[in-house]
Amino acid sequence: MRSSSAQRLERKLNKHAMTILIGGIFLSFSALMYLSFCHMPCEDPTYAVAHNRLKEAQNEAYWSGNMLSPRRKISVFLAVIIPSAPGNARQRDVVRETWGNDLGKDSILRFIIGTGNISLDVEKELQRENLLHKDLVLLKLNDSFVALTKKMLETFKWLDSNVDFKFVLKADEDTFVQVDKFKAELQLKPKEQLYWGFFDGRATVKKMGKWPETDWKLCDRYLPYALGGGYVLSSDLVHYIASNSKMLKLFNNEDVSVGAWLGPLDIQRQHDPRFDTEYVSRGCQNVYLVTHKHTNIEMREFKENIKKKGKLCTKEFQLRLSYIYNWNGAPSRCCQRIDDSIP
Repeated sequence: MRSSSAQRLERKLNKHAMTILIGGIFLSFSALMYLSFCHMPCEDPTYAVAHNRLKEAQNEAYWSGNMLSPRRKISVFLAVIIPSAPGNARQRDVVRETWGNDLGKDSILRFIIGTGNISLDVEKELQRENLLHKDLVLLKLNDSFVALTKKMLETFKWLDSNVDFKFVLKADEDTFVQVDKFKAELQLKPKEQLYWGFFDGRATVKKMGKWPETDWKLCDRYLPYALGGGYVLSSDLVHYIASNSKMLKLFNNEDVSVGAWLGPLDIQRQHDPRFDTEYVSRGCQNVYLVTHKHTNIEMREFKENIKKKGKLCTKEFQLRLSYIYNWNGAPSRCCQRIDDSIP
């Protein structure tokens, strides 16, 4: 028989051999993984490019607020898009709490924000907000009024690529929509070539002041356009704009730009006084489908009025006259404010 010391030595040698064997297996496996998943593809420069593009796509899908890949669209009847500034979380919450909460499952709401010039702290706030609500579309461009037309053009491209929709409503943060009445009316509209809102065709071109159009050279007035407080486009018109985006002239005013882009097209321009979407509100009328230029308090009052009384206004009133658009005459004579019975 072997001595106890010999047996101990044998056990130590066996243990040492087993350690070497396991270590060798681990090193061999690590080397194989390196060759299979890193070394060989990394020698191909297209691997790094493809990897980076994948990461960018994943990041963009996250920021878009709906986690959609380009091959997987969401289908809705109505898409609502609202340009918003990075720091306007309070205004976005008011929209969510009031009419945005009434849109229903056949619609989506997206706030469009430019992130090209925001701080890290603001970016983190937007990340938290988007994780909570999943309704932000963050575009990599500077956010300012002069960049609004570019922002809208990129939004139309995003919509065309990521959402299967029938209509889009562009609204502002201070716009209120009577959702049930608006959607019921929209159901009756033509499904194609629709441009619906409150139109102006006699506005003179601004060359000075806060919003000058120094590059407008088409004529001495703006082409007929639906005012930007709220207007509707059918999906085919959005597709037309998105498909031709590289050739379109960007004017300072996004609503003016949309009117110019669609100017030569044979489409259905429908003027509707129930769109109170001018630069100041015309007052309060219960027939208004879309009404613009309201404070957060007014937005909440509208919501409560509809909930408790079934109507928008506590008391109807008119601050300025409206008009019915005359499509049969010269555009400069289109919009006569002569009848106080028009809402």
